[in-house]
Amino acid sequence: MRRLLPAVFALALLPAEARADIDEFTTAARNLAADADTGPLTNGLHYFASNERDLDLVADAVQDTGEVVVAVAADPGYILAAWADARALVLIDLDPAIVALHRIYAAFFAAAPGPAEFSRLWTPAGEAEALALVKAAGGEALVETFVAARPAVARRFAELERHMASKGRAWLLSDPRLYARVAGLVRANRVIALRGDFTRAGTVRAVAETLRAADLRVGLCTCRTSSSTFVHARVPAKRAGAPLAGGQVLHAAGPPGRFRVHPAAGRRLPGVGAEPEGPLGLPDPRI
Repeated sequence: MRRLLPAVFALALLPAEARADIDEFTTAARNLAADADTGPLTNGLHYFASNERDLDLVADAVQDTGEVVVAVAADPGYILAAWADARALVLIDLDPAIVALHRIYAAFFAAAPGPAEFSRLWTPAGEAEALALVKAAGGEALVETFVAARPAVARRFAELERHMASKGRAWLLSDPRLYARVAGLVRANRVIALRGDFTRAGTVRAVAETLRAADLRVGLCTCRTSSSTFVHARVPAKRAGAPLAGGQVLHAAGPPGRFRVHPAAGRRLPGVGAEPEGPLGLPDPRI
């Protein structure tokens, strides 16, 4: 995808007991400053749809991990937050166009009562309603983003539905219960989208500090490097592969988007692993 970020990581940390008011955290996070300089886009393109095709492989491992989900890229955060039953969702991306796309997602989740209605908004059949929602959310500039993104997003969701159905896996846009989890976060103002770079300390560090100030934990974190996809979870050993910093490496992928079982360890997350605990304060930056 973009420079240093074309494959997916996921960390699932053990859920903690109820602590600070989650809404205090989301209010503070929403007001964080974005990274002003996140470098050039890879290939000069906006990646409005992600390429992780086998997210179903981690669904059981991240099920109901809860807490705050921190995610990069266009759509995996929503899918994983639904399985995880997140308390809040923080979306961070290098590309301002992807941050704008999250505003469109928010408008659609808020308006659509279920997954069928949400999916329809990305199709020609739902165009009139979709354009009205997008224009109300952000004017003509956001409409331009929607028009550019819609073909890729519609294709992505259709492909995911075929894949998930073939695996017998309920997911965000097939299960009203899972959809309601994410739509509920949106309607409660518990989804935050920020421009940021996981290879730098700015926005990512600010999110970490805000989490610490609220005494909250990351339940699931996705980030990307240029060559491989790793999925970590701090879960019981019987649910995963090789132990890592009190948790497990669940799956790795290569080439980008293709998951396979791989008990990897010892690789380092660019930027996030540059300090003893990394900007998000994860217990061990190595993967």
